[in-house]
Amino acid sequence: MQPQSVVAALKSLGHDAALVADSSGDPLVQVDIGGWRTQVVFYDCNEITHEGCQSLQFNASFVPDRPFDAQKAAAFVRDNRFGAVSVGEDKSVNMTWDVVTGEGINPSVFALVVKSFGMALDTIGSEAFTPGRAPQLASAATR
Repeated sequence: MQPQSVVAALKSLGHDAALVADSSGDPLVQVDIGGWRTQVVFYDCNEITHEGCQSLQFNASFVPDRPFDAQKAAAFVRDNRFGAVSVGEDKSVNMTWDVVTGEGINPSVFALVVKSFGMALDTIGSEAFTPGRAPQLASAATR
C-alpha cells in the first residue's frame, strides 16, 4: 500500500531500487536483484489515485543466448510454485513472481520473497545463458 516502503525494504536488503510510475500512473519499482534488472509492478491500485495497491508482481524479461522453449518454461514452473514464465515469438523470456500484500507484508516474509525471486532468476538463467555470459535483458512489460 506504500510503494516507497517497498523501495526502502529492497534497499535495506542491499538492492539498488528506484520508484517511478508505469504507463497507467501506478507505482513501479525498478530494481537490480542479484545482477538481474527487474521491476516490481503494483496491482489492484485505486484507479483514480493510484494508491492503496493490494499486490505486487516481480518481473524480469531477457533474451537468452541458448535455446529456451515452452517445454523448459513449463519445467521451470513445475519447480517454482510462485513463478510464471512465458516465451515470446521473438524468443524473449518473461518471468513473473506474484505476491498478495493486502495491507502490508512482514519484512522477513518480503525478504524471503525477494531471495526466492533472485534464486529463481539464477535458476532460469543457468538454463538460458552460456555459463559466464551476462544476461541480455529485454524491457520488462509495464502492463
